[in-house]
Amino acid sequence: MTPEAFLEEAKLMHHLRHQKLVQLMAVCTKTEPIWIITELMVNGALLDYLRKDEGRTITFNIIADMAGQV
Repeated sequence: MTPEAFLEEAKLMHHLRHQKLVQLMAVCTKTEPIWIITELMVNGALLDYLRKDEGRTITFNIIADMAGQV
């Protein structure tokens, strides 16, 4: 992805508002690498959660629900 395409995507994401989406707060572009700042996810990243013990005990129905929300 080119930096220009990334910035166009970031502009679009900045306007998205939904309770199931992590909110994009800002994009830092003065120097590379380009950084994105999002709202804090109090339980951490989904991948990290799934790799922990509590993530290994979730049911198929919960996993299917998570997949349906993506």
